[in-house]
Amino acid sequence: MKKLFGFMLLCATMFLSLSSCSDDDEVLVTTEQIIGTWDVIWAEQDGESLDVPEGYIYINLNEDGSYRTTMFDDYYIGTYKLEGNTVVGTTKDPITEYYKFTSLDGNNASIDYSNSVGDRYKFKAVKR
Repeated sequence: MKKLFGFMLLCATMFLSLSSCSDDDEVLVTTEQIIGTWDVIWAEQDGESLDVPEGYIYINLNEDGSYRTTMFDDYYIGTYKLEGNTVVGTTKDPITEYYKFTSLDGNNASIDYSNSVGDRYKFKAVKR
């Protein structure tokens, strides 16, 4: 009986360790959490950090589903929807933008950005 209990305990421990959280787990994001203006404080493209002066990259997500992204001297205006942990925006150009929230802790977020023309960035952003 002792051996059976020990074996069951070992199996339970192995099951719990194998079913723990992985890096692929999606961050739970709600519309209420993302609405507002996000200032990008750090950016990376192709593995290289970019110099991002304060206020040069920001994302403004409005309650009505409209948004504006400003990147240096360029900007995009359009509408967005939240799909899981990803904000999918469609601009008037039309360009589709994807903001995947890989972490969200209060007003701090890590975001993987990509768009339909092939641009890819990693952002760290702070909500105003």
